[in-house]
Amino acid sequence: MKRLIVRKIILLFFILSLLLVLSELSIRADNKIVLHCADVQSSGYPTVEGLLYMSRLIAEQTEGRIKIAVYPNGALGPEDSIIDMVRHGVLDMGRVSLSQFVKINPNLEVLLLPYVFKDDSQKWKVLEGPIGNNLLEGLSKSNLMGLCFYEAGYRSFYNSKRPIFAPEDLQGLKIRVQPSPIMIEMIDFLGASAVPIDFNEVYPALRAKAVDGAENNLPSFLSMGHYKAARYFSFDRHSSIPEIVFISKKTWNRLAPSDQEIIKRCAKESVLYQRKLWAQYENASYLKLQHEGCKFNEVDIEAFKQRFKPFYRMYASKYMSIIDQINQIN
Repeated sequence: MKRLIVRKIILLFFILSLLLVLSELSIRADNKIVLHCADVQSSGYPTVEGLLYMSRLIAEQTEGRIKIAVYPNGALGPEDSIIDMVRHGVLDMGRVSLSQFVKINPNLEVLLLPYVFKDDSQKWKVLEGPIGNNLLEGLSKSNLMGLCFYEAGYRSFYNSKRPIFAPEDLQGLKIRVQPSPIMIEMIDFLGASAVPIDFNEVYPALRAKAVDGAENNLPSFLSMGHYKAARYFSFDRHSSIPEIVFISKKTWNRLAPSDQEIIKRCAKESVLYQRKLWAQYENASYLKLQHEGCKFNEVDIEAFKQRFKPFYRMYASKYMSIIDQINQIN
């Protein structure tokens, strides 16, 4: 444990040193602005491609005066470290799962609830309407500016033991979850054992049988190699947790108002592109996983929804005003 902590400290020191050097270089670059943006996903993944598309739009609309350097593959650390670095202005921008922001903006937790959206149409009306804008603006209290939401598909359960057809099939399984209280409570509520670990640690945990399975979307199941250790993927589609593209308030305040508008506009424009890529990537992922011999099955979704009704009464009462607003959107 001590060795692991020391390694993490050394890695963080290296990342901070690198970013400080990059920052110095960008300041001296003939009055051009280079913003550094991190993503834990691999090159070619829809979120990374969305960021690269946003970077191209910004470069075009500023005639090359502002550029975004995108660092994929977790090169600048895990998601929680990315948030901390952006909050303190050491890193300019990031793309991180919404679930990682709950500890600094608890209202975002409402979007982690199972089956909170009726369908995709309603989801995007919520995310791109007043509700979503208010949730993004809530990050400003933590020295962050939320720019937009990215698509992350629907999360389902997968494991190495057996197919899941109904909620009771999860009993006794050790399931990795994101380090979020409500996600931990949700898994425990279903009778499984929640194991909160970082995203990049899931594959080693599956291989070592420290966990039996996890819950995520199809592209992540493929791109991170989880399918090699957990062959059963069950489409319960219990949640659709979006990603957030965000920028440091320190960086934001250094930008001219006209540049702020360009960045906000380009971020919004990149969403449709990223969503299109996501649909293509998800379909291609399914076909590839089928070829790899993964075992897919549909589930009794109504049984899952019924099972979660007591969960809503127990854990979601504080969010009922927002849930009521969501339910009014068709």
